[in-house]
Amino acid sequence: MDQEKCIALKRDLEAQAEPQVVPLDRFFDGNDDEGSIGCNLVPHPGIPLFRDTLLGLLQRSDVTAVYALISELDPGDDSWPFTDTVLVAGTIQPEALTEAIAALQPDYVTAADPDEIGEFGIQPPVVQAVTAWWD
Repeated sequence: MDQEKCIALKRDLEAQAEPQVVPLDRFFDGNDDEGSIGCNLVPHPGIPLFRDTLLGLLQRSDVTAVYALISELDPGDDSWPFTDTVLVAGTIQPEALTEAIAALQPDYVTAADPDEIGEFGIQPPVVQAVTAWWD
């Protein structure tokens, strides 16, 4: 884990009002902490698979952005911020997202509530999205 990037990410997220949101490429930049996402999976598929699969969604024409919704900003000095939810912006449908990320074994994939999306303060604003959640 890149400690400098972890500290910088925590500092930047701390400056945000809750709920804290970060673009997925930044979430994974320097992150090799398997406890940061999908930590309930045994065996854990690995951060490289999470990173490659989720960032690979950006190659799709029905995906405009992918974000990590931070559930726990600072789980410990040697830990990356934790997310249990990924927000996939665009016109992708829940069924298509479920299929695209099947190897990551999400517990739940559903269309995001437009009112909740507005609370994230994402710029430019996200109008339509699907969330994937790991328990």
